[in-house]
Parts: sequence; structure tokens; C-alpha cells
Amino acid sequence: MSTQAKNLPQSKLLPLLPSSLQFFSVAEVSIILGTSTKLVHDWINKGLLPSFRLGEKNRLIRIRQADLEKFIDAHIRNGSVSLKEDAPIPADGES
Repeated sequence: MSTQAKNLPQSKLLPLLPSSLQFFSVAEVSIILGTSTKLVHDWINKGLLPSFRLGEKNRLIRIRQADLEKFIDAHIRNGSVSLKEDAPIPADGES
């Protein structure tokens, strides 16, 4: 993900930020992983994908890029979590 950003020209208004300061919405994560927003919400609700809420009434959910990368390494690459909705989602702590 970060290799593409390095090829872009540096913006004076929006400098490149470290992955710990880059955030994605649930919809963006679903696009990146090629899955549904429902499944991303399920991972968040199970505690598998760290996220935080902000905004009025805490309705906006954001996922740090660093947390998404850790989630991919810990759960998707090893096959403990499927990108398909009909696959079972392990409870928090199970892998």
C-alpha cells in the first residue's frame, strides 16, 4: 500500500504521513480487501480488526493503516479469516 504513495508527488498541503497516522473508512477497507462492508463490521465487532469511532454520535468508524496491515498479516495471510461472508468468523483470541 505504501509503495504506491511513495511514487506520488509530495504535497505541501498534505504531506506523506506514517502508516500510524493514515486512516481508512469501513468502505475503503472493504474495497482494499475486496470484501463486503458487512464482513468488515463483523471483524470490528468481534475485536479482530481494531478501529475507533468519532464524530457526532460516534457514527464514523476509522481503521488505522497500521492496524489494517497487522490484521492482514495476522488473519488473512495465514487463512484464519476468510474474505467471503459465508465463512465463519473466529471469536476474539481464536486463530
